[in-house]
Amino acid sequence: MNILREYIRLAIFAIGLLCGVQIPAFVDQYQKRVDAHLLEAQQSLVGFQQTAERYFDGDLNKLIAHYQRSPDRVFNQDALNVRAIFQREQSLQSQWDNLRAGVVKRTYYLLTHYNPQILQETTNQFSYTVPLDPAALGWGICMALLFAALFDASVGLSAKTCSVCYHAIRKQNTPSR
Repeated sequence: MNILREYIRLAIFAIGLLCGVQIPAFVDQYQKRVDAHLLEAQQSLVGFQQTAERYFDGDLNKLIAHYQRSPDRVFNQDALNVRAIFQREQSLQSQWDNLRAGVVKRTYYLLTHYNPQILQETTNQFSYTVPLDPAALGWGICMALLFAALFDASVGLSAKTCSVCYHAIRKQNTPSR
């Protein structure tokens, strides 16, 4: 019975290891999606940025304000569109900047400040990998040890519970003298 428990423990350790190495892989794939969206947003702003450079000292907010003040409804609508692209670009730039930190900080940032659309894209298109870089191995070993410890704790707790129940039943069924 002990050997079976050890094999199960090894299997759980291996599963924890494989799950753990996926964490930095997922963060990396998320970061690449942020980068792609950022480049797309920046490309969408190029023409407007050139106009802002020419007429408003490079300030897109001044260009947007100029569009909003225009009596032409088309320019008013364009102001909303340019503002949306500009705000998206700024948000993506902030994400990109924060995702350039160390692996633990990147993971924490992703858990607490993710972009729902990009997170969903990453989840849908995630390709499982087994990277062999130090960060992935560190996460893998930590997760493997955590899984093994949880397994050991649950087996120990189950054994303790069974022992207590067994002794209680035995005491209850033992005739009194």
